[in-house]
Amino acid sequence: MGKIFERIMRIFRGKVHSTLDDLEDPEEQLSVFVEELNEQVKNTQRAVASAIADEKRLKLEFDEISHQADEWEKKAILALESGDENLAKEALLKKQELEQKALITKQNWEAQKSVTDQLKDSLNSSRQRVDAAKRKYTLLLARYKSAETKKKLATSLSSSYSDDSPMQIMEQLNDKILRIEADTEANMELIGSKADTDLEAKFAQLERKKQGNEALQQLKDKLSQKALLENKDPGLMEADDLKARLKDA
Repeated sequence: MGKIFERIMRIFRGKVHSTLDDLEDPEEQLSVFVEELNEQVKNTQRAVASAIADEKRLKLEFDEISHQADEWEKKAILALESGDENLAKEALLKKQELEQKALITKQNWEAQKSVTDQLKDSLNSSRQRVDAAKRKYTLLLARYKSAETKKKLATSLSSSYSDDSPMQIMEQLNDKILRIEADTEANMELIGSKADTDLEAKFAQLERKKQGNEALQQLKDKLSQKALLENKDPGLMEADDLKARLKDA
C-alpha cells in the first residue's frame, strides 16, 4: 500500500512541476490531480474490499470444513453405536482429513486477515496523507492566485503609462493644456506690454508735438519781434535800448 501511495505522489509531483512550468490553468490542473488522487484511493479501497472478501470467504470455508468434520465425528459415533467399527473408522479418517484441511484453511484465513488489517491501516493512513496533500496544494493554489492577482495589478499599473494607454493620453493632454495655458498667459503679458508701450508712445508723440508747437511759436514771436524792430524809427530804437539798459541796471 505504501508503494502504491508513493507512486501516486510521484505522479502528482511530476504533474505539479509540469503545471508550474506551463502555468496554463493551475486551478484546473489541481482539480485533475485531486480527481486522480481520489481515483487512486478508490482503487485502493477496492483492493482492500477484495482482500476483506477473500478473508470472509476463507473464514466461511474454515467454518464449513470444521462443521463437516464435526458431522463425520457424529457419523463415526453412530456407526460405533451400531456395532460397525470399520464404518466408524472410515468416518474418523474422513474427519481427520477435514480437520487437516480446516487447519490449512484457518492458517490461510488468519494470514489473509492480517494482510487485510494492514491494508485497512494503510488505507486510513493514505487517506490522511492524501487529504494533507490536497490541503497543501490548495494552499499553494491560493498563493498562486494571490501572486497572479498582484502580477496583473502590477502589469495594469505599468501598462497604464504606455504610449497608447488612457492614463498616458490623459497625462499628455494635461501637459498640452498646461503648455497652452502658459503660452496664453505669456501672450497676454506681451499684449498688455505692447498696449502700454503704444499708450506711452502716443503721449510721447503729443509731448513732442507740443514741444514742436512751442518751438515754432517762439520762432514766430522772434521773427515778429525782429520785423517790428526793423520797422521802428532810430530814435525809438535808441529809446527802447536805453530802457532795456536801465532795466538791466
